[in-house]
Amino acid sequence: MKIEIDFSGLQAAAARMGAPNKQIKLDSGLGRLNEIDSGLGEGLVLGDDLQLSEIDNTNNLLSYKGRQIMLYIPEQGSLIEEVLRDGKIDGAKRLHVAECKTLENMRNQGRFERYHVTNDISGRYPVLGHHHYRSDVVEGKADLGVCKNCLKILNYKGYSDHSHLEKSKIYLDFNLAEFFETYSSYFKHYPTQKKSIGSYTKDWEQVSVNYRQQQNYTCEQCGVALSDHKRLLHTHHINGVKIDNALNNLKALCVDCHTKQPNHDHMFVSHEDRLLINQLRREQHKFDCSEYSDVLQYADSALEGLLLKCQKYRLSTPELGICIKHGNELVSIDLAWPRKKFAVVIEHSQQAPLRALGWNVWLASEGLANFYAMQKYIR
Repeated sequence: MKIEIDFSGLQAAAARMGAPNKQIKLDSGLGRLNEIDSGLGEGLVLGDDLQLSEIDNTNNLLSYKGRQIMLYIPEQGSLIEEVLRDGKIDGAKRLHVAECKTLENMRNQGRFERYHVTNDISGRYPVLGHHHYRSDVVEGKADLGVCKNCLKILNYKGYSDHSHLEKSKIYLDFNLAEFFETYSSYFKHYPTQKKSIGSYTKDWEQVSVNYRQQQNYTCEQCGVALSDHKRLLHTHHINGVKIDNALNNLKALCVDCHTKQPNHDHMFVSHEDRLLINQLRREQHKFDCSEYSDVLQYADSALEGLLLKCQKYRLSTPELGICIKHGNELVSIDLAWPRKKFAVVIEHSQQAPLRALGWNVWLASEGLANFYAMQKYIR
């Protein structure tokens, strides 16, 4: 997207005040960001445009300069024609969204450079191969299936602990936009979908303000009051039709409740905002998270895989919205077991101050990778 800004009015005002005429230059870095996004969307080749060392696999998720990415191998060999018809068939090269066992093996075998990198969430990727009986090269775009080892290491939707039939359903129903939204707290930049999400009426901004005022800037779902944080309250169209502003079609929702509505996988909520909302909910006594069903409803969706495992093994439920004072600052905790002084966090920056106060602090990915060791701290 090219952004053009006209500074002529500003320059004219400066001239009237007697200021010297200077050329205004804007270097926002947008050009570089767009170049990164464009390259990823087209598919960068490891070892060529993109170096292996530039891929970050913190928290088991794959990222490049703050953007969530996927890896895949375009070459599908003699299966190419079957893959073009159904990219989820057995034997097809799969789409990787996490640092899984398959990627680790490919690194160890020195074959990692075969992967292409993309942040295109359309689900269709350029692939090629050769005809069954001839040497003709066959090319096209295929809907590739996600790697099952990736689903397992993240315990996405409880994948690792489900039956074979349930695992198959999670695999077949996998949606990249939904996946990205689930783990959005781990990334500084959120991928843009190419589909249109609809248009609002010209007076929508005022309609939204009026409606939220009528609700006293309170979320109609979880009950958190946001009069001091108005930006965290949205007006939601219940039926999904953005031009239907009838009062019975509107609902005031905090950004956390809003992003968890059906078909809202295009929304992005920062990790900091989710923590703040849970802090306010706790202060206002708006939730009782004594059961895992409650914790799963209000916790950051990026923690779902770990929470489902804790629930399965009947570990004590964590508390949400807890803040600990460290010097002059408050440190928010994603999941806390206060009596055990044990915490699970998403951001690395949360670890050091909590550890300085005597807390045992793990990242969510560490909890999943060493779950049985974690149990002894919170049983």
